[in-house]
Amino acid sequence: MKAIPYGLSSYKEIQQKGSYYVDKTQYIPQIETAGSFLFLIRPRRFGKSSLLTMLECYYDIARADEFEALFAGTYIHEHPTPEKNAYLILKFDFSKVDSDIDKVEASFQEYIEGCLFFFCEKYRHLFEDRYISMMETKKTAHGKLEFLLTYIGIKGLKLYLLIDEYDNFANTILSTAGQKPYHKLTHGAGFFRFFFSLLKGATSLTDVGISRMFITGVSPVTMDDVTSGFNI
Repeated sequence: MKAIPYGLSSYKEIQQKGSYYVDKTQYIPQIETAGSFLFLIRPRRFGKSSLLTMLECYYDIARADEFEALFAGTYIHEHPTPEKNAYLILKFDFSKVDSDIDKVEASFQEYIEGCLFFFCEKYRHLFEDRYISMMETKKTAHGKLEFLLTYIGIKGLKLYLLIDEYDNFANTILSTAGQKPYHKLTHGAGFFRFFFSLLKGATSLTDVGISRMFITGVSPVTMDDVTSGFNI
C-alpha cells in the first residue's frame, strides 16, 4: 500500500518515495490553453504548492532527463505537450519571507536575491560572463530581477515564473499589524507593489522577459491592491 504524502508538497519527493498521488497532470494542457499569466486562489492545504512543484518538474529544461522517472504512469507521460521541458523556471515562495513588520522588507530583498543567485547557478551555461559581471553591480533585489528579465527577453529565452503563497506575509501583516502597515506595503511606493509593477512590465516587453506565470494564494485582496487586478 502506498503511503499518504501528508505534509509533503514536493511532487518530485512524492514520486521518488512512491507515495500516493492523485494524478493532476491531465490539467497541464488545460492550463496551457487557459492563458499565459494565471492566478489561482484556494484555501490552505488545498494542494496549491504540490501543483506548482509538478509544473516546475514538467516545464524545467534542466529536468528533461528526469521526465521518465517523474512522470511515468501519469496522463502527461502519454500525452506530453510541445512545451514539455521548454522553460527556465524561476520560483518564489513568499511564505519564506519574515512577516515581522520591522523585518519584512529586508527579508523580502534577501529572499529574492537568494532565489536569483541560485537561478543563475542552475542555468549558468546560458549566461555570458559579462552578464554575471553586470549582475554583481546591481545593488537591490528589484534591480537584479529587472536586469535578469530584460536579459532573458533579449536572448530569446523562455521563462516560466512560479509564485507560491504570494499573499502569505501580506495577510499576516494585515491581521497582526493592521491596515496602515499593510497599506504602506501594497500601495503607492510600497516595495511589494513595486515588485508586481516590475513583473507586469516584464510581461509586456517587445522582447518578453516572462513567457508564462502562475501565481497561487488564498485571497484576491492583496493582488487587487498591488496591481489593480494585473489583468490575470
